Amino acid sequence: MYMYDYVGMALCHQKIVPGNTATGLAASCLEYLEFTLLCDGVDAGSTAPVAGGWIVGQTSGGRAIIISATLTAGAYGNVNARVTLRLRSVSGTFASTENVGYGANLDHFTVRTGATQVPVTEDYLYKGLLAKAILVSVYANTALCIWDSSTPDQTSLIGQPMVANSSIMIQDANSIRAFKCIDYTAASASNVQVTFYF
Repeated sequence: MYMYDYVGMALCHQKIVPGNTATGLAASCLEYLEFTLLCDGVDAGSTAPVAGGWIVGQTSGGRAIIISATLTAGAYGNVNARVTLRLRSVSGTFASTENVGYGANLDHFTVRTGATQVPVTEDYLYKGLLAKAILVSVYANTALCIWDSSTPDQTSLIGQPMVANSSIMIQDANSIRAFKCIDYTAASASNVQVTFYF
């Protein structure tokens, strides 16, 4: 019988599509941090964001999970709506005035002019804790992964080849910080999903 080792609360997730660039983990996933993002309504299809839903920046490719949404003016579905999103699992940087999609990217808001995500300063549960374990899962195509402070290399095939539908749990803090991945071969479109435990 396999015994499950408790590794903590799964609080962050990062999707990595590394392509031909060795890509590491987002700092705001390695260390648990929450952010706010000020947005405005952009189209009549905008409905209330749902806690637990993902948002994606249509220009920057920034991604995050919605913790909460506070309507500060107007109404959803109205261009005059103003909403403050509280976020976690932030990877990338949302750009001022870019459209932000959620759900199936059908409902959009616009990042307020001059705004980007801002760290929450007040105290909250898990604030500043470092991930004590990560679950790395690969699907679609093979990725070269490495967690020894070096860099994976497609030409020399350096790194652990993780085939589609494979996974590994990493629990060493230094190895977690050192994790990087890249497509096994140029443009093979690997997709790496990482869950962070605190």
